[in-house]
Amino acid sequence: MSNRNIFYDFLKSKLDSRADEVLVKFDLFFEQLVKINSQINLFSRQTNIDDLWTLHFLDSLLILDTPADLDKKIICDIGTGGGLPAIPLAIIYPQSQIFMLDSKKKKLSAIENICAELGLSNCKTIHTRIEEAPLYFEKHFDIITSRALKILPEFVPPMRKTMKNGAKIYLYKSAILDDCEQFADKKQYDVSREYLGKRVIVEIN
Repeated sequence: MSNRNIFYDFLKSKLDSRADEVLVKFDLFFEQLVKINSQINLFSRQTNIDDLWTLHFLDSLLILDTPADLDKKIICDIGTGGGLPAIPLAIIYPQSQIFMLDSKKKKLSAIENICAELGLSNCKTIHTRIEEAPLYFEKHFDIITSRALKILPEFVPPMRKTMKNGAKIYLYKSAILDDCEQFADKKQYDVSREYLGKRVIVEIN
């Protein structure tokens, strides 16, 4: 089975009748990501492009295996890089507002172009460092996500300042969870897959 078919089967299991419509968006996302990556490194160029479907797209949506409620929420993806998981989440949750925060302007410009091609009007970029985010977004977000970033102790206070009361953080992790130990109120969801290995979503209240 191809990785695209594995991804489609995952969509069918989670979205049922919406799966075909959503897959069209991901096909376009795939094309744009591969095209732009030849100019700006949004994912490792050693990656087999067929693996994008599982290593990046499906992995970004593993939060669907948890009780997380991301619909109609204001979400910030910190250290968004190539827009993962932000863009997949924006496709799945068109009524949520997705903010993509990163300090690298070139990457943000690239994913802005991708969002325009995909017609994702619910996406915005934030060009700043995490430490400076509260200056512009104090008590603004319902959800914070992060997939490819080690959460340093100095990131925690500014992250908290950008969150509304009752907001949650969702960290995408593998077997290494050491940066999660600095959070007291948390739950772990094992979302491992044979073709991805150990994967954990850590929910922090």
